[in-house]
Amino acid sequence: MNNDTSLRYLEMLQYLPVYPAKRSLSEIRSHLSEYGHSVSDRTIQRDLRKLEGSFGLYCDDRSIPHGWCWMKDAKRVDIAAMDHAEALTLSLAKKYLSSVLPLQHSSRITGLFKRAEAFLNQTKGSDLIKWNDKVRVVPASHEYIGPKIKGDIQQVIYEAVLREKKFSGSYQSRESQKPKKGIYNPLAIISHGVVTRVICTRELKGEADNLIRYLSLHRFKSASPLEDSINIPKEFDLDEYLDKGELNYLYDKEIDLHLKFSSNAGSHLIETPFSKNQSIKIKKNGFIILKSRTPYTETLKRWILGFGDQVRVLGPSHLKKEIQEIHKRSIKQ
Repeated sequence: MNNDTSLRYLEMLQYLPVYPAKRSLSEIRSHLSEYGHSVSDRTIQRDLRKLEGSFGLYCDDRSIPHGWCWMKDAKRVDIAAMDHAEALTLSLAKKYLSSVLPLQHSSRITGLFKRAEAFLNQTKGSDLIKWNDKVRVVPASHEYIGPKIKGDIQQVIYEAVLREKKFSGSYQSRESQKPKKGIYNPLAIISHGVVTRVICTRELKGEADNLIRYLSLHRFKSASPLEDSINIPKEFDLDEYLDKGELNYLYDKEIDLHLKFSSNAGSHLIETPFSKNQSIKIKKNGFIILKSRTPYTETLKRWILGFGDQVRVLGPSHLKKEIQEIHKRSIKQ
């Protein structure tokens, strides 16, 4: 029996309902065709006769068209097959979400990825199969090579997040000469560009603070699991935390941003808004005026600087002054 025949059998067994519901040969043929199996009614009839005795299938021939189903008292097998949509979803997940999947379930997840890959390689008839070769996620700016994370450390931290347990570890920040030992209260994992971070609070030398930090996993030098449950700050909400710009080196909570773009530099803001609360005005001379209430972050500064002389900061005044000084320094250099 070749792979295509095996997959066809599995597809049929999954599709058939339990008596008294039933499927006609034409319904089964249409279903199989949708999933890349182009066969005749005669072939389907032959396949079902082969499977009939082994799986407790029943052909209801009391009316036309005849219908196939599982017998009511049959022990229906839990068939671990997947359809094309499921296989495609798993394939895309492997490509784009691997860094944030829980490592403690890696063997099971890896097995699903392998099954999906094998399924897609074996079935070529469905248009859905071609999607994986036609879709890519491309970064909007230069993509750096991600730092290496020690597998055992990553597993401890991921499991601590999943189980809502504390972990002990040593962490070396960019400014520190040596790692600092502490107990960490992990709240979430985020993938920030090519860097994976844990959002947490920390205890150093037995003293706890409620300052929410985001720490890069590759900077942990050690990590060990603890059985103490985490303490979740009352007002902490992951989405709100990210929406406020806390991840992007926050300077001020929010500012009233006021920018003037050249038409070429700012036209994209019409189709892809800067924020949910932005307002856009297009002047007669083609200039585009953007106003938005937004967190004042390092990322915002870099975004503005990336437009060079194609954008002018109209407000707030402290941001305008800072951007002007950066431009002056770059000219002198």
